[in-house]
Amino acid sequence: MRDYWTDHNGKSWIVPQILGRLKMRIPAHAALRDYVIHRDNYTCKACGSTDRMALVADHVVSRRNGGAHHPDNMQCLCQSCNCRKAGLIDSKGAQHG
Repeated sequence: MRDYWTDHNGKSWIVPQILGRLKMRIPAHAALRDYVIHRDNYTCKACGSTDRMALVADHVVSRRNGGAHHPDNMQCLCQSCNCRKAGLIDSKGAQHG
């Protein structure tokens, strides 16, 4: 995985190397969230919702399971689908529960 990514406006960003959650007050983190939602056409990848107020950038492989803050590991989900997904899928894609 690259150490940088390029947003939909052509600007290059360094992949955040922080532990834990993205912090939207940091411009690079907000840009990553905005890019993922824009790339996924403002549509939840799970249910197809287009409610822009409810969309979040979700990690496909969670940070807890070694996933990176990189667009290749992120998808647009609505808050409802993101809550349902939390803790159900591990880094190998196997479902629990």
